[in-house]
Amino acid sequence: MDDTYDAIAIGSGLGALTAAALCARAGLRVLVLERLDGFGGAANRFVRHGQVFESSLHETTMPGDGDTKAALFRDLGLDGAIEFVPVPALQEVRGPMFGAPFTLPHGYEAIVQAVTARFPQHAGGVRAFLADLDHLRHLLSTTAGRGGPVWWLKHLPGLLNDLRHAGRDFSRSLGEMLTRHFGDDELVKTALVPNLGYYHDDPDELWWAFFCVAQGEYYRRGGAYIRGGSTVLVDRLLGVVRDAGGMALAGRTVDGIVLDDAGRAAGVRFRDRHGRTDTVRAPIVLAGCAPDHLATMLPEDRRAAFLEPYAHRDRSLTLMMASFLLDRPGAELGITAYSTVLIPGWMTGLKDLRPAAALAADAPGARMPGMTVVDYGQIDAGLPGQGPAPVSATMLDRLDNWQGRPEAEYRAHKERWLAAIVATLDAEWPGFAGAVRFADLATARTMAHYLGTPDGALYGFAPRPPPRPGPPGRVKTEVAGLWLASAWGGTGGFTGTMICGRDAARAALAGHRG
Repeated sequence: MDDTYDAIAIGSGLGALTAAALCARAGLRVLVLERLDGFGGAANRFVRHGQVFESSLHETTMPGDGDTKAALFRDLGLDGAIEFVPVPALQEVRGPMFGAPFTLPHGYEAIVQAVTARFPQHAGGVRAFLADLDHLRHLLSTTAGRGGPVWWLKHLPGLLNDLRHAGRDFSRSLGEMLTRHFGDDELVKTALVPNLGYYHDDPDELWWAFFCVAQGEYYRRGGAYIRGGSTVLVDRLLGVVRDAGGMALAGRTVDGIVLDDAGRAAGVRFRDRHGRTDTVRAPIVLAGCAPDHLATMLPEDRRAAFLEPYAHRDRSLTLMMASFLLDRPGAELGITAYSTVLIPGWMTGLKDLRPAAALAADAPGARMPGMTVVDYGQIDAGLPGQGPAPVSATMLDRLDNWQGRPEAEYRAHKERWLAAIVATLDAEWPGFAGAVRFADLATARTMAHYLGTPDGALYGFAPRPPPRPGPPGRVKTEVAGLWLASAWGGTGGFTGTMICGRDAARAALAGHRG
């Protein structure tokens, strides 16, 4: 292996790989170093009993007109190279507070019709809510691809119209916007945003601008799954790096950032799985890990200044996910949707999400958290296996629900919770428990260990309204040449993380050329 490259990526999550691939497309030789034995970070798969399971991806948005990653896929040379399978409807919502299940479709007009049919008193509110959302979504998505004077001349009238309608709401929370349009009706709010737990655990703390971009594409065009799983995208990105003469090595843990005499990043020190150490130099270091971990790689006298910009930022939520292999398709048990949100009887609205995250600290009881159940068999997911496609159930969690327990106690606690989850699903779809051939539970502790994130945070920093104007994320760090190429540089999720990688690559390339 060469000891000099043009750029080094620490980690192989979607952010770091996107940045690495864009640098490779720009003519740089890139080295990707991954501490685990497989690439992809959260974008990964695992195999049990001959069946491939998805580690994280439930659905994303399909690149297309207005989607923030459409141009990115073109820049990566992946336009048309990934097969996206459309998801029929956004979600089915079930629970005592709803009575009959409610199906949230995609497409603005379809959403208006569905919500109006169920909640006729909110016909005007849902139209106004979606209009506010789309103005800000369009404004932010369009300006993300801004060009020169000709571009601005062409787009300025539409952007000014967006700004006139939505600019005043830029720093508001989702909770404020929901209250503006629906008052204190928690039922319609929950019907319209049943997947809030994918983003944050409190609507009053979720940044409206972030929600408009992240959720807006799902409302507008629907969700999609990458056929074959998230590693299909990972493999394509690795191929871009390798085709340009770069290299990707797994089982390598970076434990030091090399600085030059001016204090700039100049390479990394790493060790392999056998403990052998090596040093590789490059003027660009793309970090796919949390600032907390990067700080430990720096000289001690640089750490405080490095971490200071992040001192006021809270970390995002974490989840636990149960994975099931069944002896029959989920549809035969009565599952009717690709994605189903189960709202337990004790929950009265979105405001109850936050306390649900702490329930796993104790033994399962009368209160179970809400969960999102995904039946991959409802679409042509392309996950290899001999039997029916797997089913997963995802819930909010907290690392301190599991941390500090002796191993035997941890395993027993996990088994109790897995059994309670199965019982909940069996109560919703009788026969589910008897159909389970294999079940596994990944907890917040699993997330923290596998992904190496503080508190098991899945989406970087919490997407809260910024304390001052401007986006809360930043890919630039206090060390010149060291860039955040992960959710920690902006926002999380598949698209958000890739956009952070894009921004890191753009900034790094601009500095490299300059």
